[in-house]
Amino acid sequence: MLASPNAADITAIRRPDGSYASQVEPLGIPGVARQLAAGASSANTALTTTCRRVSMRAATASLRFEVGSSSQTASATTSHFLNVNERIDIALPATPNIAVIRDDATDAVLELTEFL
Repeated sequence: MLASPNAADITAIRRPDGSYASQVEPLGIPGVARQLAAGASSANTALTTTCRRVSMRAATASLRFEVGSSSQTASATTSHFLNVNERIDIALPATPNIAVIRDDATDAVLELTEFL
């Protein structure tokens, strides 16, 4: 038996609790495209203040990142991991900032698209 009448609909999205959402929130309109360098030290970038989502990809090597509403510091051991060529889309807080750092000995580039 399906958990929801929407479960059979291809547009339904399953939540972690097993229920279904019939609406999908769009990413938004593409804004600024950025290439952020991830080196041996953490580097913070203030994103466009009206940006609420980003799509990002580790283009050249694995990296780590932190996101917050003020200046951030990324750690090479405890921050969020993004493997080389992996893409992730995330929501952002107000006045978004992102910090990046390489995961190992190879510098990386984070390809980031802001959505407004």
